[in-house]
This record gives sequence, structure tokens and C-alpha cells, in this order.
Amino acid sequence: MLGEAVRARRLELDVSQEKLAEMVNVHRNYVGKIERGEQNLTIETLVRFAETFKCRPSDLLSEAGL
Repeated sequence: MLGEAVRARRLELDVSQEKLAEMVNVHRNYVGKIERGEQNLTIETLVRFAETFKCRPSDLLSEAGL
């Protein structure tokens, strides 16, 4: 699940959902919903997460088994 990959990367950075939301320019609730699999990512948001995590979007997709 993509949310699990986002959560794992967030924990590697040792940041809160709130801090990650600030870094990606989304609401904290959105990050929580993504991590729980309740919300899908847009391509644009996927790219912003990848930039924040200093990886490629395809890396996140691969980690999610997609």
C-alpha cells in the first residue's frame, strides 16, 4: 500500500505527520488519510512527497508493491 511506503519514509526522516504536511504543502489530515489508505494521492502530490523524501516517485510506488 502506498500509504505504508509514505509512513515508512516519514518515520525514516523522524518527522511528525504535521511536519511532513508542512513540507509537502498539504493538510495534516491528508497525510494521515494517505497513511491509513483512506485517501489516494494525485500524481502531483506523489511527486511532492518523492521530492521531500529525496527519491523518485517510482521508488515510492515500488516500495508499495505497485
